[in-house]
Amino acid sequence: MRILILFFLLPLVSMAQHAVIKGVAPLSIGQEIQLRVNDDPITGKERVLASQKVDVDGSFELKVVPNGVQYAILQVGMNCADFYIEREKDLELSFVPPTDDPLKPKAFNERQFFIPKITGGSGKKLNDEILAFNDSLDAFLESIYPMLKQRRSPKYVAEQVAFFEKLVARVFANAQPFTKEYIKYSIAGIEQTFLTDRERLYEKYLKDAKPSFNNPSFTSFLIQYYQGIVRNLMVIDKHEECVKAFKTQESIATIDRLLLEAEPKLKDISLRRLVLIEGLDGVYGEKGFEDERVSEELRRFGMLSSNSYIGSAARNMADKHSNLVIGSKVPELLFSSEDGSPKKLSELYGQYIFLELTDATNVYSNRETNVIPNLKSEFKLFRFVTICVGNTEGEMQALKRKMKIDWELGTIDLSNPAIEDFRVKSLPQFFILDPKGNFYAVPAKDPTKGAQQELMSLNEKLKAKNRGSVGK
Repeated sequence: MRILILFFLLPLVSMAQHAVIKGVAPLSIGQEIQLRVNDDPITGKERVLASQKVDVDGSFELKVVPNGVQYAILQVGMNCADFYIEREKDLELSFVPPTDDPLKPKAFNERQFFIPKITGGSGKKLNDEILAFNDSLDAFLESIYPMLKQRRSPKYVAEQVAFFEKLVARVFANAQPFTKEYIKYSIAGIEQTFLTDRERLYEKYLKDAKPSFNNPSFTSFLIQYYQGIVRNLMVIDKHEECVKAFKTQESIATIDRLLLEAEPKLKDISLRRLVLIEGLDGVYGEKGFEDERVSEELRRFGMLSSNSYIGSAARNMADKHSNLVIGSKVPELLFSSEDGSPKKLSELYGQYIFLELTDATNVYSNRETNVIPNLKSEFKLFRFVTICVGNTEGEMQALKRKMKIDWELGTIDLSNPAIEDFRVKSLPQFFILDPKGNFYAVPAKDPTKGAQQELMSLNEKLKAKNRGSVGK
């Protein structure tokens, strides 16, 4: 029996299509390089598709099997390349530091994007085509903006968009199918923003449209077109029915049926369920709906869904509202300590922790870090931890000297999963963790904006608890 299984599996394995991504990152020898893709079209959560350490000669090579055409990010340290990856289309990239422009100020950047050189396959111009279209789109919007400020009629806008649409159709006539779809729905987004004829938009862009979940311009247009429809259904029009639905095991199926009744145009089940999952984001916290119950049903639906994009979207939406909330488990954070040794945040549990995620080179972030010595002096029952995000060891040590840091200090690079787990969109960010490794404050107040009062309140509770335990 095992021989038969292998007999049938081997041809499938040998037929698997892959893409080879290789290149050089001479300044990142020994560092991990990650290839990440969007896990679903709604939450923006990224999934690591492949990773490895940059070799001693500065080279790297990853062999991956992408799901059709996918937007991908290849990152090592602060260097990052974004591109569209396809099966059987190889890529070659060079992470060479850009030259400093003396005319531009230095600032904190989450990602520095490098345009990759695509070397293999028939679609070698795929990324260049999208970049060229985006440049054309920016120029077009810039050209009509003065007229939009003068409140010119929708007729004028429609004429200009129609002209632009014909122009790009001619220029990109031989573009890849994915690029053409990207262009089509990018223009649809413009029309939706400036022209409000919903019936015409539906007939032109959504009627009989095939789901294209891996195309960001398609999903962006779809979600914007049906923006608010789920919340209106569940909070206003059919509130009682929807509240009752979440007391049963058929909640998602019931809401799905009600949504189809409210909007018959959403006859495609995949599109409808994507709109439903995105819309549930706005139902959390609404009267009558228990957040934990909504997350539970989303997770169950995600596990049962046969569509990987929709299943991931449902599970990720549930995680979004179940994680990083008061009382939830703190994600593990692996960081490099001052001496370069690896360390886990969980190793520090046992007392309340005031956690700072910061940028060592940013003046605003430094201002917040500068207040922590006073907090540490006043609140001795707490442990203070500062993690530098995307900084070098030298920058971390410079911060230590500048701020006279005598508390736990470490650094992580921008490819660290904690960036996503703690939803780091800007720096600095602060959290208070309880001794068991659960969130007490998400986020905590900034040191200059109320952290003292927040810690003082908790400190009084701890002192009262300690007094109450004496003599027992």
